[in-house]
Amino acid sequence: MRKKIILSGWRFTGNWPISRRKALTHPEIQPDKEKVLEGFKTPSPPHLDSDDTPETSRQVRDLAKHRSRPTRRKYSKVAKGLEALEMKVAVQNARITGLEEQMAQVRRGKKRKAVPNPNRRFMALAEALATGEALPDSKKAEIEVDVDEKVESVIEVGVRSEDESDDFMVVTKHCQRTRSGREVKKPRRQ
Repeated sequence: MRKKIILSGWRFTGNWPISRRKALTHPEIQPDKEKVLEGFKTPSPPHLDSDDTPETSRQVRDLAKHRSRPTRRKYSKVAKGLEALEMKVAVQNARITGLEEQMAQVRRGKKRKAVPNPNRRFMALAEALATGEALPDSKKAEIEVDVDEKVESVIEVGVRSEDESDDFMVVTKHCQRTRSGREVKKPRRQ
């Protein structure tokens, strides 16, 4: 029965209760409890498996939707902590990518030292002699010739003008060199 119907019945009969609240809360005129419970029933929280572990703060907030107020507060604190961690991770990832780019640039910037060909002068001199051209104008030219991996001979050729003589002065020096081309001051004893 509705409240309006009851009130109109009281008006029609002229019988008024002393306490209206008592009359309206009488068990016989109350609606069925099952229908009332269905209206107030909240959907149950979804069942979680081990694969459904929340990874973001949004997922944690979604879990807190159908919970009690204190539980929602706890979930919101957890969500805030997750947001802070997500920000930290994002900043660290950006820093890591920046450092990786710097390392790549440093590796790219490293170039090998160009090693000049020690026989270049000798080849130029040999070409000049083969073609019959005049020798270079320099007074002295040092020419290196590979004799062995460790031993090289250095030939000094002195060029004089045609007036003095047509002879060439040749001096041969033997010196040991390292793989990088540096001259060894004290050779090993064998």
